[in-house]
Amino acid sequence: MVEPFSESEMKRRWQLARDMMRHYELIGLLVHGNSGLHRHNQANVFWLTDYMDWHHCYLFAPFDEEVEPVLWVGLANHVASAREVSFIRRVEWGGYHPAARIVEHLRRFGLTRGRLGLVGINAKFGVSMPYLHYLHLRETMPDLELVDMTAEFVRLRMVKSDEEIGRLRRAAELTDRAIYALWEKIRPGMPDHALVEIVESAYRGLGGTPHVTYIRTMPMDQPNGCAPAQNPIGRILERGDVVLTEISASWGGYSGQIHRPLFVGVDPSPEWQRLFDVALEAYRRMASALRPGARERDAIRAASVIGEAGYRIYDDLLHGFGVDITPPLIDRSCTQYWPWEEDRPVPEGERFEQNMAIVLQPNPITPDERMGLQVGALTVVTDEGAVSLHQVPFEPLIVRV
Repeated sequence: MVEPFSESEMKRRWQLARDMMRHYELIGLLVHGNSGLHRHNQANVFWLTDYMDWHHCYLFAPFDEEVEPVLWVGLANHVASAREVSFIRRVEWGGYHPAARIVEHLRRFGLTRGRLGLVGINAKFGVSMPYLHYLHLRETMPDLELVDMTAEFVRLRMVKSDEEIGRLRRAAELTDRAIYALWEKIRPGMPDHALVEIVESAYRGLGGTPHVTYIRTMPMDQPNGCAPAQNPIGRILERGDVVLTEISASWGGYSGQIHRPLFVGVDPSPEWQRLFDVALEAYRRMASALRPGARERDAIRAASVIGEAGYRIYDDLLHGFGVDITPPLIDRSCTQYWPWEEDRPVPEGERFEQNMAIVLQPNPITPDERMGLQVGALTVVTDEGAVSLHQVPFEPLIVRV
């Protein structure tokens, strides 16, 4: 059973949110979430409510503590469960026209002028509230200035509290169980969707929930992909295959993440072993570099061993994590700075802070993008570097059959 966050933890979050509202002179925040990616698109609503809905929802978080916050959930039959879980006491059905409910609530408290902060789902991708809802607010509340605050709000969540790290540790344990189960149970003759079942059944009975189960199987000597696949295709596992994985199990909304290649019945060939060795060296250098005060530039420099070995990357090099992907985030455009040259200008990028949760995932690939692997883990930034929350060994996982 997931213990709710303490009252002091939730009050800490609301105080941070209200401090931000004060700084930007906002009357409140309207926070939107939807059920995408196993509900993790609810991350911003969840942070202030400790509740993840299975549909769309809105939270109104007022600056004035005398005004009651409200959580509107998308489906009427979700209200009872939401009331049992949510830190916010007032939970209502948003109806088929939730924007009208929001306007009604704002007018009831005289909040018809000023600046209203809108918090969407993901600032990096420009994913926010539905357009028709926004249009209704704009047309019916002409004296309200609607201000996008998604990026600013996400910054409040980037440094994790002790209670959040506690959930991350449990999520990492469940994620480890999943990769160990895969290592133990997969056999030639299994379809790839059976591997998904092995992964998710390893933690479901313990209260964990799925976040990411990406798996690609292919012949080691005839590779046809450089990253784990999001969709099973029914391919039958064979001896001599390599299995690429990206796995995240969640505990109370917070997720671990691990990346390990598995080799079915055989040791990795020299070319695959070289890929692994380069990825591991990049991981170790990055983990050592990421201490409080380090910048994205330092991580790019640390991982330049990938470019020096003649490889590129396909997926992100690293990203913030916890409930969803957050900054800092380094994507594959970083390869333009490899091989590393000290006198070449490289943007400093985001600063790493104590207790940020960061997924390190160096993923060297061949230039033709037909071969590659990931070696990675969820880490927490400390004075000693980025420390992994996982216990799975950093080695190729050989499936003995």
